[in-house]
Amino acid sequence: MKRLLLACGLAWAWSVAAQEAPVPAALGGLDFNSDTEGFRSARARVGGLYRYDNPWSYSGVAAQATRYSQGDYRKDVQAVLGVYRDQRRDNLSGIEAEVGVVTVGGHLRPIGDANWHIVPSPGAGIDLILSADLVETRKALDRAIGYTFAAVAVEKEVVPRLTLSALGGWQSFSDGNDRFHGRARLTWLAVPEHGVTMQLRYRRYSSSEEDVGGAYFNPSHHQQWLGVAAIRKRYAGWTFSGALGAGREQSSSGGSQPSYLAEARAEGPLAGNARIVLRAGYTRAQGYAEGDDNYAYRSIGVGVVVPLR
Repeated sequence: MKRLLLACGLAWAWSVAAQEAPVPAALGGLDFNSDTEGFRSARARVGGLYRYDNPWSYSGVAAQATRYSQGDYRKDVQAVLGVYRDQRRDNLSGIEAEVGVVTVGGHLRPIGDANWHIVPSPGAGIDLILSADLVETRKALDRAIGYTFAAVAVEKEVVPRLTLSALGGWQSFSDGNDRFHGRARLTWLAVPEHGVTMQLRYRRYSSSEEDVGGAYFNPSHHQQWLGVAAIRKRYAGWTFSGALGAGREQSSSGGSQPSYLAEARAEGPLAGNARIVLRAGYTRAQGYAEGDDNYAYRSIGVGVVVPLR
């Protein structure tokens, strides 16, 4: 009996090790975005992971191509990125990053996102955030305007099921403009068994330069309040999440107006060990370039990772 139990135990341990052993993997993705001003983008990404342990631990490289269009306007932009993730599955502590460069208008600009999530104690968290990208409007792309963003965010469960988080950040544009960001969020876990939360979100920024030649929406001050209902649910190996929000925003360039958002995301297994991510979003807010009161932005995308053995 002891030998049988030992053999079973060794077989189980071997199967787990084999399942978790690093393997190479292929990745790909498509994203489509559009707004009410007729500006569109279509992005394709392909790459490879030379080490894929699981969805929370991998590293590799990717290439992407983006086409921007508006009426007769076309602009193609290419980029290369390194991708890396090493996080705990239970609390997502660790690092997730995509870092690369893009060529636009004869200039080389950094792009990507990096987040280091630290959990110093249960119910608390610290995030160190660094990101960079192009400003995606027609005038900004023609002028090769990019930005970098650095921030620190903290969160703390102040009482059971009630969490307060805050963020302070600095955004630097390649045209010389700077923005200082402040954000806060109060989250109540309304229905724990179904992952339903009710949130109050506030964000504000101030710009150092008001005149950016109409390249992008740039009031000297802007703020937004949103009430949001969100859900995050796991079922049959899939993770589903979504949010619906409504509120108001106000900027120095105009009066107060309504603001809305809707987000949905699903991630889960395909055949074998492959995984797929589906996402969609809708935001109604002031326009990026002209401050259009009816401006809205829509996005939809898919990403896949396929282990190669």
